[in-house]
Amino acid sequence: MAKTKTTTRSKPATAKRTETAGSATPDGAADIRMIPLDQLESSPLNVRKVAAGASDDAELLASIRETGIKQNLVVHALSATRFAVDAGGRRLKALKQLAQDGDIPADHPVPCLVEDERDAILTSATENLQRAAMHPADQFEAFEAMIGEGRSEGEIALKFGVSVDLVRRRLKLARVAPEIIEQFRAGDLTLECVMAFTLTDDHDRQMAVWNAVKSGYHIHPQSIKRQLTETAHSANSALGRFVGIEAYEAAGGVLLRDLFDDRASAHMENPELLERLAIEKLQAAAKSFEAAWKWVEVHLSVDYGAFRSFGRVYPQDIDPDPDLLAEEKRLIAREEELAAQNDGEDWTDSETEEYYAIEPRLREIEGLQRERQPYADEDRAIAGVVLTIGHDGALRVEKGLVRPEDIPAAPEPEDTTADANGAPSPARPHVTPPTSSTPVPTSDPAATLRKADGISASLADDLRATRQHILRAHLAADFEVAFDAMLYALCEPALGRSYNNEALDISICPFQAQNREVLHADTVAQKMLEALEQDLATDWMKMEKPDDFRVMSALPIADKQALFAWATGLAVKPQLSSDNRPSPIIEEIGARLDVDVAACWRPTAQNYWGRVNKGHAVATARKLIGDDYAEDRNRERKGDLAAAMERAFAETANETEGFDAATAAKTTRWLPEGMVFVGATEADAKMIGDAPEAEEGDVPAADALAEAESDEPSSLPAFLSGDAA
Repeated sequence: MAKTKTTTRSKPATAKRTETAGSATPDGAADIRMIPLDQLESSPLNVRKVAAGASDDAELLASIRETGIKQNLVVHALSATRFAVDAGGRRLKALKQLAQDGDIPADHPVPCLVEDERDAILTSATENLQRAAMHPADQFEAFEAMIGEGRSEGEIALKFGVSVDLVRRRLKLARVAPEIIEQFRAGDLTLECVMAFTLTDDHDRQMAVWNAVKSGYHIHPQSIKRQLTETAHSANSALGRFVGIEAYEAAGGVLLRDLFDDRASAHMENPELLERLAIEKLQAAAKSFEAAWKWVEVHLSVDYGAFRSFGRVYPQDIDPDPDLLAEEKRLIAREEELAAQNDGEDWTDSETEEYYAIEPRLREIEGLQRERQPYADEDRAIAGVVLTIGHDGALRVEKGLVRPEDIPAAPEPEDTTADANGAPSPARPHVTPPTSSTPVPTSDPAATLRKADGISASLADDLRATRQHILRAHLAADFEVAFDAMLYALCEPALGRSYNNEALDISICPFQAQNREVLHADTVAQKMLEALEQDLATDWMKMEKPDDFRVMSALPIADKQALFAWATGLAVKPQLSSDNRPSPIIEEIGARLDVDVAACWRPTAQNYWGRVNKGHAVATARKLIGDDYAEDRNRERKGDLAAAMERAFAETANETEGFDAATAAKTTRWLPEGMVFVGATEADAKMIGDAPEAEEGDVPAADALAEAESDEPSSLPAFLSGDAA
């Protein structure tokens, strides 16, 4: 590699009188002379006996090679042509090295302050004792300024005579809040503590942690890291390994890394996002089991021993796969052969690698053989599957779990194995009973998914109550559906099928939302209910018993139908279709009534946009309206954003916001996930950003009340109307 000729940038050769920090002459003045490098040598009077480190010398050499001598040497004369260097021995060593490398000539002129030999020791001690290293914060600011000028890290390293690694490490301090840097300057924090704050770029978070630890007797870097990561998941945790760093970052997750320790574990700072990704991955894996089993559930984690709360059915025994069996035998034989070789002391690297790969493969073969064993159809008809995350971050699948209520009753002693015609009776599933009375574990992955999207539990409760109110209004106006729903709910416990009504509370305990005055005031559903209530025949309720019953019994059938539907509507339970294990009966009721939720409810600043996080609102605007609109909203304060979103998603958005027809058709029909009734109108079924333009036959919100009032009540079945023979 060719060497570059470097010229030191020294002072003029003309002698002059000057003052320097290194001067120890009584009058503070001495001669500055340009002395040839080959006339300079180290002074025995230099007080520095312990040599500087090699890295320090390398940094100084790089600095002088790049920028030249910035400070003169201090010397005393040994003769007319020989001078001893009392202060500046490391600079002299660097210059000698440059001359040896051919970067400068051997007689290169060097600026020197010539003093009396009597002052040599004092000068050397003064220079070494009074010299202070540049503060890391000052280095950071200087480096950052040069980066701003367009210089590279390599250039900065040369200019300052430091390593590129040191430049990079100092520049990492740019992630730290200025207030913390000032505390560092003041000596209230060590460099290691400041480095710990670089785990996150969030200055507000850094300051919150600083305020939490600053009053402590001793501030330790680990305490800072612990507080910065207390709500984060380690990438090495089971959850972190299951999702994976790449998938997490691809979804927009923030990764906390210790910039100063390559061995340190990364932390995933967005736990809601991480949990959502894990649940989505579990749900995707669960799809393959749904058709074959009675039920399938996913859980992020399951407590130790929780599966003992279930009964169990087991797969049928079949012959093992011969190829896998042969491989298993071969591996076991090879494992024993290697183990016999002096306990591994004589193994080659390849043999060591081979030995430690055998056991994992044997476990894998065992799992593959187990997966081949089928479950009987009658077993799968009563059992389910739980998918969760194992302690090693791998997918864990537990099959054959039977809930206590699904365990078949033991056969009576007089039962035979054949029916009256001599045909064998169907085989009863053999269920191993639970070994623990602890309740079966439950979790709510739907709530986790909503939380990741900024939907709080209280907002979900209000959306659920709003949806129930709308369904109630429609159900109260339709006797046929109300009658079928109530009959179904009555038959469930009466005929012994179940003691848990999924859809109706047949004790008629009216569901009342906590803040119903705000949620339901002046809504389409409330107007529908008020109109229906005005027409109810309720005068009989003012009478004494049993006269009230006699009068009610004599009411026209249409009045009875209206009362029946009204009472049934009160009993309907609240749910979102996105809830964990929602009742399909409620969804079927809503679909049969063709409930148009979008016509009855629009998201406003008060009931929705002001209660979700900004990211969710901006993402929704971007998907339905466009990038430009979303960016404009992203720059607004939350209150202004919520008001703008209310206008954009109102029924009149095409008029007030000037949206084109396609955009207005989407925003005026959009609903949060879970609000639409599964199987309802096609327009509602595509509510999340993909609603088509309104089609002929759609009922505007303004007409919903009139339509409900104009519907004629349906007729009772013959056996109730008195027409039956």
